[in-house]
Amino acid sequence: LKKALMQNMFADNAFYPNLRFKGFVYKWKQYKLNDLGYTFSGLSGKSKKDFGHGKAQYVTYMNVFSNPIANLEMTEHIEIDNKQNSVKYNDIFFTTSSETPEEVGMSSIWLGKETNTYLNSFCFGFRLTKRIDSYYIAFMLRSPSFRRKMMVLAQGISRFNISKNKVMNIKILLPKISEQKRVGITIKKVDNTVKLQVKFINKIKKFRKFLLQNMFI
Repeated sequence: LKKALMQNMFADNAFYPNLRFKGFVYKWKQYKLNDLGYTFSGLSGKSKKDFGHGKAQYVTYMNVFSNPIANLEMTEHIEIDNKQNSVKYNDIFFTTSSETPEEVGMSSIWLGKETNTYLNSFCFGFRLTKRIDSYYIAFMLRSPSFRRKMMVLAQGISRFNISKNKVMNIKILLPKISEQKRVGITIKKVDNTVKLQVKFINKIKKFRKFLLQNMFI
């Protein structure tokens, strides 16, 4: 169900989505990402000894890679450094490299409000200047149509990289904010259900493993 929603609830080149809520009939508008905000860099000028301690935190690469909506607890410690770019609520992060073109440029949105939080050096940030629903943009940037556009930008042989400037030239389609909210919250509810089911399945698997290890002589 989630896969079907991700494939059909975001408009592509036709300016209309395949699946739509009743009452929404207007054409979606096209924007370049560059029209919707500006980029900022992750941590810079750091060495290995700077990590693992301190009262600040940074968002890890795997957090961005794994979560359309960043896990607020998936951070690491670092010292406070006012020269670094602090992340803000609703910032979007993109990974800049990966081992395969299919996994390059993965995105995640930050919905935390903590201070002294930075972004890892293997990602770049994107700060919105236009009002866009958080859940909508989070899942739209992970939709098959957007991922295809991102994969085209992958460059490399043994490891693939993307150009920040080229990413900002990608065109996306946006409905009015009211439709964004309907789409975003719908997919978020389905996503929550998926996560709960995965947790339940993992618990059953652990219990099964426990039984297999202890019920036979």
